[in-house]
Amino acid sequence: MSLVSFLKSCKAQLAKSVQQLHQITFVTGNQSSDMDSVVSAIAYSYFTHCQNTSEKIILPFVNIPEADLSLRRDIQYALSSIGIQSQDLIFADDLKSIPTDTKMQLVLVDHNKLEGENEAIMKNKFHAQVVGIIDHHKDEGLYLNANPRILQTVGSCSTLVLTHLMDTIKKSSIDLSTGRFLVSAILLDTGNLKDTYKTKPEDVNVIMQLKKQVDGLSEDALKKENKTLHKQKRSTEGFSFTDILRKDYKEYVCGKFRAGISSVGGSLADLTAKYGRKEIENSTKKLRDDRQLDLMIIMNSYNDASKKHCRQISVVGKPGVALSTGLVNSVNKPLQLESQLTVLADDIQSFEQVNVAASRKQVAPLVTEFLDSM
Repeated sequence: MSLVSFLKSCKAQLAKSVQQLHQITFVTGNQSSDMDSVVSAIAYSYFTHCQNTSEKIILPFVNIPEADLSLRRDIQYALSSIGIQSQDLIFADDLKSIPTDTKMQLVLVDHNKLEGENEAIMKNKFHAQVVGIIDHHKDEGLYLNANPRILQTVGSCSTLVLTHLMDTIKKSSIDLSTGRFLVSAILLDTGNLKDTYKTKPEDVNVIMQLKKQVDGLSEDALKKENKTLHKQKRSTEGFSFTDILRKDYKEYVCGKFRAGISSVGGSLADLTAKYGRKEIENSTKKLRDDRQLDLMIIMNSYNDASKKHCRQISVVGKPGVALSTGLVNSVNKPLQLESQLTVLADDIQSFEQVNVAASRKQVAPLVTEFLDSM
């Protein structure tokens, strides 16, 4: 069965699993559902099915509402290139149709701890059990009996998924469009293996193997695909600033505290010129209030006129609460915060982040450690 045929059968398999078997196993990426999460979930589901002769199928779960896929144009492009539309996939919306007595198991990819509101529903409504983990983030030390339980620092989680299932992949017939889809997250996360900080030997090995196996997956093809993917990912035409904040958003609960982090492309100055100061301030505070956040954090990533990679970080807390200042003081040294910016209102603290190596993957643990200490 081809990848496309498999994905188009998944919704029917979901209905069969809950109606006849009263149990379901999902493989799910993290709550931001970026390319790495989606490719990792789909690849794990498909190649596990290819090597498994039993009727049990691990279904890929896209960990956002279906409507939010339109904010991820790189993923839409990658899916459409293999003939898949959003209606073919299983999204957070589909949880509503699953009976509460359904036994649910989860394989986590691109994260290793249940997070966000969708996985809270899985845990609280369905008492979901984590049975597998493949991830490249910090090990939270949970679900120690999960099988597989693979945690390793690489450029892309999909690298670990594809490596784990490589014996099956080598025996599979993979056409060019499927091959491009499988490497799409690695291309994005490592800049086509050119990012020397993020790229690890394992990322290189997966690309080399698929180049050998897939006709037409040449160096020129990868270069072209990488350029297209990055262009699609940066595309925000028609987006409001609320859309920008939601496009790559993660939420963290630490005891009584709740924090949200949005990863955003472009500098504060450029975004202010495009959307206006008031829309940025109002959208940021509205998301804080709608999500009942104690801290709302925006992480800006962009290249300046000299093509130098730059980062900025902005923090806003609840009115009259000094939590945001405490966080700034806590992360000031590791993030090397400098030059407090005056682009936004005084209650939104914004800084140049000199430590540009610290993406959300590194910043989120600093935030949760601070909140856990409160």
